[in-house]
Amino acid sequence: MRAVLLTVGALCAVLLAGCSSAAPSVPEDSTGAGEGRFTGPWAELFEQTYAESTSDDERSALEDGEISAEEYAYFQGRIVQCLATLNVEAEFASDGALTYSKPQGVSQDAIQACNADHGIRVLALRDAIERNPTHLDESQIMLDCLKRTGVVGPGYSRSDLENGVDIAELGTTPEFSGCAADPLNYGTTGG
Repeated sequence: MRAVLLTVGALCAVLLAGCSSAAPSVPEDSTGAGEGRFTGPWAELFEQTYAESTSDDERSALEDGEISAEEYAYFQGRIVQCLATLNVEAEFASDGALTYSKPQGVSQDAIQACNADHGIRVLALRDAIERNPTHLDESQIMLDCLKRTGVVGPGYSRSDLENGVDIAELGTTPEFSGCAADPLNYGTTGG
């Protein structure tokens, strides 16, 4: 058995940074009823998450354009329960990180299916909102944080970050992890 750690916020940061230049595809609704369902800085990702939802519970949690603490905890519980059916012991930490032990014989695909089928998209969306409430440009806030913490010098550019220049080396630093989790506050006097 080995311990595995998944930080939904960090995962979301990487995914969102890659999506910042391209709009997500949302299935067209021929009735027009789905257009403009959500408002605010995260409306587009709410639309995408709603379209990709696999359960009424997920859609219900998203309908009001907010994800409450209770809804967040509900989906964490569903994921942990699903993993338990695979004999995988799992728990979420207060920072949203999922820690689990993966017994031999349990495929990573089965674990990912538990996550996907039981609300991981909802959790990732709320984590994204928490770490970047006004939906500022992900690449820029990550770059600003890396510079603020001294991980990269002033000559390291947004293009360098987006193209993965030195990313393998940078990714091993605690500052990189801190910036991925909380790019707006990590490395500030208050964060």
